[in-house]
Amino acid sequence: MAPRKNKPWTAITYPQDFSDEGAGLGPETILRLKRIIRARREGCDIKAIVFACGLGPEVQKYPKQVLPFDAMMRDWLVAEGTFPADVIHCSPDHKVWNCIEATLEMIRVIQKKKLPRNVLVVSAGFHIYPRMWLTWILLCGGRKDWKLAFAPAWEGKSGFLHEIGGTIKYIPLALWHRGKT
Repeated sequence: MAPRKNKPWTAITYPQDFSDEGAGLGPETILRLKRIIRARREGCDIKAIVFACGLGPEVQKYPKQVLPFDAMMRDWLVAEGTFPADVIHCSPDHKVWNCIEATLEMIRVIQKKKLPRNVLVVSAGFHIYPRMWLTWILLCGGRKDWKLAFAPAWEGKSGFLHEIGGTIKYIPLALWHRGKT
């Protein structure tokens, strides 16, 4: 579903990869950030962006990560020049790491800061369909105060079979959290 251009939107996306042992963002994460930029250029009225993902728990794997993942994404987007820093909201919880935790934290940030509940979910195509599409539909779909739209970046390398496995794992988690959001 494409976003209606006459509504204010809150864009969200998920980090995927690092470069240089955590020192920078990897190409898949940058691809997702570029998809947010493209959505704005296509006329989507993005009033806010929310990121939630903290410090990698695997310190040996990411020894050079000194900033939370969401802060790295914010800094990249601001440096690119399309969005000012004051429209990008990062979670203060630096322990958030997997997609279900990030989704729940993004919902909390949107609610706490009273950001538009028209949410544009941006990610790699197979990450959105089916995993994040189903997660967001289960958590916020059908509620009159939430509207959802999806902007896939199909050139990403997210694998279909991997995402099906993640979808199956997320269904009970999303159903359990539905009443709490």
